Amino acid sequence: MKQLRNRKNGSRGFTLIEIAVAVAIIGLVSISFAGLFVRSLQTSRLSGEITTATMLAQEKIEELKSNPFDGLYKNDFWDERIELNGMEFTRRTALEILDENLVKITVEVKGEGDAVEIVTLRGKI
Repeated sequence: MKQLRNRKNGSRGFTLIEIAVAVAIIGLVSISFAGLFVRSLQTSRLSGEITTATMLAQEKIEELKSNPFDGLYKNDFWDERIELNGMEFTRRTALEILDENLVKITVEVKGEGDAVEIVTLRGKI
């Protein structure tokens, strides 16, 4: 059988200071990754909000384009408050008469972040 030798000289184990330094380095790396994770979540939420706002604006544009032209023939605007996917949005729709056969439709949707605006023209055929 082999005998255990006393390791006073030569190789030695980790000291308390080495372990403390290693834990500190691991902690700093973990904190930086946690910051990246939080930023990633914020970016993902903002992206989802912009996508939803764009969908709401396009939905209103398509609704107004499907109506008869004579129903659009007036300068007007209105606001709507919409809650969708746990987010609140304000949708402002504006109609501007450019001439008797042309209407400019502007839809702006604003959530917590930047606003999304879609503009289209509708002509009388």
